[in-house]
Amino acid sequence: MPHIHVPLHLRRSVSIRPISATGWKAMEGDRRFTHASALANYLYITRSSGSDARGRIDYRHRDDLLAHGLALPSRYPKWATEDGRIWRELDAATAALPADTIRAWHVVVTLPPAATPKAWVAMIRHYAHDTIAAHGPAVAWAIHARADGEETSAPPHAHLLITTRGWRHDARHGQTIANWCGPAMQHRLHADWLVRLPADMRAAAISGYRAGSFAPAHPDCSALGPLLAQMRATSAHQPPIA
Repeated sequence: MPHIHVPLHLRRSVSIRPISATGWKAMEGDRRFTHASALANYLYITRSSGSDARGRIDYRHRDDLLAHGLALPSRYPKWATEDGRIWRELDAATAALPADTIRAWHVVVTLPPAATPKAWVAMIRHYAHDTIAAHGPAVAWAIHARADGEETSAPPHAHLLITTRGWRHDARHGQTIANWCGPAMQHRLHADWLVRLPADMRAAAISGYRAGSFAPAHPDCSALGPLLAQMRATSAHQPPIA
């Protein structure tokens, strides 16, 4: 049976990818080595340029960056806001580790196409802070879409770069922090994004999908039911996102 390529954004609403020096070999073109380093990920999602251990990286030719930002926990050092510094230091702190060691997570979430750019930014800011940064990790986020509504090969989506390691200059700098990268964090990332989506997108995300005769593997979402119910009950008592 021939392989049918189905864009990731059309397969599921939440994707969590590990970042390691080995890289994600399935990528093609100028995205192929974006997962080789944390800095390369940051430059890719923010459509900017710089250099890592492999040389010069430049994504300024991509013209679909709608907005980007950084979410940090309430107590953070001033240096953390310097452009790209967290990711450069993360690469340096983990350079001597095995190539397949996970340095961080790269999360991709599909945005509701009918929503406005302003609503997308509000969704991602709340998600990045409340779901992730409030628990300690640093999060760089970026929205890729056309502000004028022009159609592209991929629907509007957002990237979130999340450190799984200590990034403050203390005893844990560069060390893995279990509750930033374990199953509980992954469940939280999935469930909290799904509960923010319209009902039709949420239903599609927790069911199987098929492209012609090819049915790609999809994550086991059987555990999300109770989580979604709990989050719906909680959100019912909270004011809506402005």
